[in-house]
Amino acid sequence: MTPNLIRPAGILDADAAGKLLSSLTEDHPYILDFSDVEAVHFAALRKLLNARRAGCRFSIINACDAVAERFVDSGVSAFIDVCRKPKPLDMSQYEEFGASFLSKSYNSKDGDAMIKVYGPNVSKEIVAQEKAVARAVMLFGLPTPLVGTIYEDGDRTALDFERIPGKRSFSRIISEEPEQLEKITRRFARMCRQLHATPCDTALFQDRVLAHRQAVINCKELTDAEKEPVLAFVDSIPHVTTCLHGDMQMSNVITTGLEDLWIDLGDFGYGHPLLDIGMWYFLTRLNTEEFAQHLFHLGLEELGRIWDIFVEDYAMAYSRKDKAAFEQSVIPYAALHMIYLGALYGFQPWMLDYIRQVFK
Repeated sequence: MTPNLIRPAGILDADAAGKLLSSLTEDHPYILDFSDVEAVHFAALRKLLNARRAGCRFSIINACDAVAERFVDSGVSAFIDVCRKPKPLDMSQYEEFGASFLSKSYNSKDGDAMIKVYGPNVSKEIVAQEKAVARAVMLFGLPTPLVGTIYEDGDRTALDFERIPGKRSFSRIISEEPEQLEKITRRFARMCRQLHATPCDTALFQDRVLAHRQAVINCKELTDAEKEPVLAFVDSIPHVTTCLHGDMQMSNVITTGLEDLWIDLGDFGYGHPLLDIGMWYFLTRLNTEEFAQHLFHLGLEELGRIWDIFVEDYAMAYSRKDKAAFEQSVIPYAALHMIYLGALYGFQPWMLDYIRQVFK
């Protein structure tokens, strides 16, 4: 679910905080843009803290130093995520080392940090959401690198993270050492199974079913008639409150050999595990050769082998019949995830054809 954006202004005192909070509902996440907030009173902090504890989900972006320090000094920032105004982006101290569909990655020359520079199709609000969720996931206790500062330069937004020395993604390992394909795939499947067995904090993280439902409603490429069976499917998904990555794939696990860590957690939340599996099926079984090489440095034939092994370890499906049945159950979730991605970043024509075929 894309968070609603609200932009208060001036001095945030008790009355102003009360009016702000009256516009929030507990069933939707919000981003509060504090670009125009000059100061915040203790009474306002108390109201925001109480609302957060009562179940309202919101984070704050673009806070000036004085406002951010009031949240930090009072301890309220332990409960409400606060991002300061972005700092100027200076790439002279970084060296490029990789790229994904939405960003390029650079290592700092001093070896301490890595920075993700997002493409122009990624909004500043999405970057702020990734920072807030990454911090929350770390505090929740799942293994992930520490997150740092948001930077900005014109239409480029960036976010820096702790650099993990000697790390490689699971997909990179397989591309460089093909003989490790089965071993790494089974390791990935076990990580996914463990993640999907972990109860999630539903007050802190988003309901991924609601996020996908909103994406369907917002999708301009589908007619109302085409949306009806999709929404009916969404409403039929069983309510589950275990953890979901949101972008579960081998490029989003890095390892030092001793420790495996999840990365790219902007869509972390809770819901039915097949929402995550649908994303993984989309990337391994429905992709183009060009995109597969770009994202994983692997071909479709290798990804097909990876999917087959993954299903064995994740779903305990070993026969051809059991694998086919599991795959059939995943297909509508894959099509649903295409809608979610397409609504945010745009569709490839073949994606819309596939979606219409699945939900016709």
